Amino acid sequence: MLALGCNSYPDTRDHTNGGHAQGWPESVSGPAGEGAGMRVFSGTAALLNNGEACTEEEGAQGDRWCGFVALGTSGARNLFVLNVSQAIAGVPVDCNAPDPNCLLLTENVGGSGADWHPTFFAGDTLVYYDESFAPYVWRPGMTSGRLLVTPESSVDVVFCQPAPRGTAVACLGLPDEQPDETVLVADLYAGAADGESEPLLAPIDHVIAASQADQGVYRFDYGFPGKGYVAWSSRQGVDGLEALKLQRVDDPASQIDVATDVHRWNLSADGTHWFWLSAVDHLGVGTLQTAAFPSGANAIDLVADARDYRINSKSALAALTATGDVVSIPDAVRAPQKQVLVDHAVQVLARLSDQGHIAYGKHLVGTRIIDLFIAKADGAPTCMLDTSVRVPVNSMHFAPGAEAALWAISKDEGFDAFHTKLDDCSTLPLAPDIVALGWIGPETAVFQDNFDYETSSGSLQVRHLGKNGALDPAAPTLIAEHVDSYASLGAALFYTVNAESDQDGVYVRAFAR
Repeated sequence: MLALGCNSYPDTRDHTNGGHAQGWPESVSGPAGEGAGMRVFSGTAALLNNGEACTEEEGAQGDRWCGFVALGTSGARNLFVLNVSQAIAGVPVDCNAPDPNCLLLTENVGGSGADWHPTFFAGDTLVYYDESFAPYVWRPGMTSGRLLVTPESSVDVVFCQPAPRGTAVACLGLPDEQPDETVLVADLYAGAADGESEPLLAPIDHVIAASQADQGVYRFDYGFPGKGYVAWSSRQGVDGLEALKLQRVDDPASQIDVATDVHRWNLSADGTHWFWLSAVDHLGVGTLQTAAFPSGANAIDLVADARDYRINSKSALAALTATGDVVSIPDAVRAPQKQVLVDHAVQVLARLSDQGHIAYGKHLVGTRIIDLFIAKADGAPTCMLDTSVRVPVNSMHFAPGAEAALWAISKDEGFDAFHTKLDDCSTLPLAPDIVALGWIGPETAVFQDNFDYETSSGSLQVRHLGKNGALDPAAPTLIAEHVDSYASLGAALFYTVNAESDQDGVYVRAFAR
């Protein structure tokens, strides 16, 4: 069978963690460590690792929930969802007993990180599969999951994807029998998690999900441009052009054809403009355009020969051309022709912050190791942070608020982490020999070190920032040892300890802002 590359509309996912500042109750228990958290589950467990482990919808007012998988008494994989907000507020939460703040969704969750049946949150919606690989959805306020698609023996329902805002969900149904071994056809299903009756999703189109004619550039995608909408693009016939369609999930009659010969489409944060690459060649290079949403009318060219681009929540845009120019458009909605040439000879466009910082690399080793430069979309002077070409792209993280950046340099065994204050490019070592790196809100860096590859666990530690994003010189604070999975949400940590001891379990730890 052909490989299916589904990037599920990645450029519009908002991974900025929200949430309110919360204090931590006086009675905090947990494994040894100055910053140890409150245990909410005792036993062997791991956080969701196919995507986001916690709810994250921007502007949502309800409690924050997170998911984890625990080893049941029979050896099956139990899927739980936990009300982290209540735990942080001091409400006793016990996932080892019936508890309205910790729900067992299924005693045997299907799928794994290596297949096409992932379990993860997007926005405030969780998708998961039971042991028969029937897809389900759950949102805060539900007491149990709801069936998305009735399973059929001849169809595999894969890549279920929730919307980052609202209740829309889409899945792909792959028939076992394919009429042509060079083409992978499927049915696209869509609907809403809060729909009236189950199954919640219905087929909305028959699509070509992959084709040998794609020549390395996958000409199929689906996602959610704006609350309540589902969009998808696919080849129209084996040799046809990629066409973009749009529909409101609650109104099948609203389906429209938006544009033809477009690829890697996206939507501005204010919901008024499409962005896409038009006339893309076999290398993924095309003309970056913008057009009115939802109709796709009045398309105009922005950047010729673009091979990559990013948009932030302020409608700033950064594009990388086939010749290596980085071009920024500080306001791609209101002033699309006001453009700034940021730099030349660039190979990788890594990140674009909401404050307009652009991270990129001029040299590339393999597919994901770069040198590191940071510039501003308005053309301010560039920070040259590393020229050794040893920075993993995925290690680079702007702080929420973008006063600072974290990044790492690879070495023979592990990585060394660094902190950069963006207003003056000053850089200091954060921690040596780390294996994971990120932020808890705008003022706390979290990292994992002392990693044991036999147990796949290590020490979880934090360092705080001071004024204007400067690194606090104080020593790191140990949260816990033998941590094998963790997630940050707002000003809190959600993590698991697996030391084969009576300290094993799931913990929550909050940080005052």
